[in-house]
Amino acid sequence: MIRPRAFILVSIVSALVGAAVGQESPASGEAVPETLSGRSLSDNDLARLPYAQLLRIAQSDARAKADAKSYKLRIQSRVTNVTPKDIELYLDLPNAPIVLLVDNDGFVEVPHTAELIKANPDLVANQPRGSLNIFVDLEVPRVSPPNIKDGKVDYQELFRPLVEIQSEMRKVDPTFGLTGQQQFVLEVETGKEPIKISRAFGSRTYRPNDKGKVYMIMESYLYEENPQVEIPDKAKMNVLPASPEEIEEIRSR
Repeated sequence: MIRPRAFILVSIVSALVGAAVGQESPASGEAVPETLSGRSLSDNDLARLPYAQLLRIAQSDARAKADAKSYKLRIQSRVTNVTPKDIELYLDLPNAPIVLLVDNDGFVEVPHTAELIKANPDLVANQPRGSLNIFVDLEVPRVSPPNIKDGKVDYQELFRPLVEIQSEMRKVDPTFGLTGQQQFVLEVETGKEPIKISRAFGSRTYRPNDKGKVYMIMESYLYEENPQVEIPDKAKMNVLPASPEEIEEIRSR
């Protein structure tokens, strides 16, 4: 069985679901757009996440109960020098925003009520779009290892476990695996043996690091081409989450 590392993070992205409403300006008589809660329109440029998606993320945590009155999540900024105490959050309800306090360790308690489910307000942070991470402990499915025969396997079969797990992840975070977002990588322990991809116009060899491991990213053009991969029959494999920065570092090797 391939068992992925369960502790993953989900990025808060811009999802401008809450439509701006107009308020009459006593000076000019013109409509002044605001957020639903009456805050400045500039808040629409901040990190936002619909409550429904936030709830899916919270309930996907392995420790969460579906009928819990609230859920505790950990939030962290990608921006250098931004600490948990710098992060401010609120649910963008019409005329009555609900402020959610972030503690010194980055934990925030999210209420779970029928009223919030019906209203589906945005969670708004005082941080730039795409700059925050939510951490959850997910129960992802166990998948069978790829079928390697006589040291050879098709590229699509090699990455099948990754594709299956990523499909489950996208039920929680639809952006998971997209360019610039968190993705999964394939960790292959081969000892001293390399992995070779044979293509019609040349081949590519992946050599293990000093720990005998090769890290591979699923490339869409190779997945479509589906070349043959030479790999040791008894190679040990894991599917691991990687940040966009880690993905770029692996790709540059």
